[in-house]
Amino acid sequence: MNRKTSLTALINRQGLSVYLLAAGCLLLGPWNVDALQMFSLDRSDLAAGEFWRFWTGPLVHLSWAHIGLNLAGLVLLQQMFGQELRPAISAWGYGIIALLVGLCFMAFSRFGYVVGLSAVLHGLFAMAACLAMRRDGLLSAGVLLVVGGKVVWEKIQGPSTLVEDLIGLPVAADTHLYGFGAGLVLGAVIVLSAARR
Repeated sequence: MNRKTSLTALINRQGLSVYLLAAGCLLLGPWNVDALQMFSLDRSDLAAGEFWRFWTGPLVHLSWAHIGLNLAGLVLLQQMFGQELRPAISAWGYGIIALLVGLCFMAFSRFGYVVGLSAVLHGLFAMAACLAMRRDGLLSAGVLLVVGGKVVWEKIQGPSTLVEDLIGLPVAADTHLYGFGAGLVLGAVIVLSAARR
């Protein structure tokens, strides 16, 4: 195996794009005082044409607990679905899910701004579970039921006050629904497209 092939195999096996996503979160983490103003998913700034915020907003976090929970979720995602999250799939998945979450946020949310990876993370779990259905149907179905159940629970009961106290800001639970829905649709589209080939 030549050097280029082994590097490609390592990147595919280790899910480099998931780690790049974690690095982006760390770069725009709670210690970066300018990140909120420059990169958050802010309604008025998006309306003014600052469209990069669709993709940077999920990387901004306001507390150590906030970023810690989302990075733990990324590690779990990688461990469960690393085979499905090849670089191109996870990069496109992040881009499309983040855009759809942002558009739904603009259309339906009551918040002026949102930050954090959790909405996109819900979508990445849904997308990856759809992609892994053939490999491990039980795991995939379980993840879809747990994450989908959490989203429904948040919609009915409201977000967890324990989590809100821990991260130090309100949880925008509706964005979790947008992310989960976007990931579910995207995952289904990818699976159906692959089946037609």
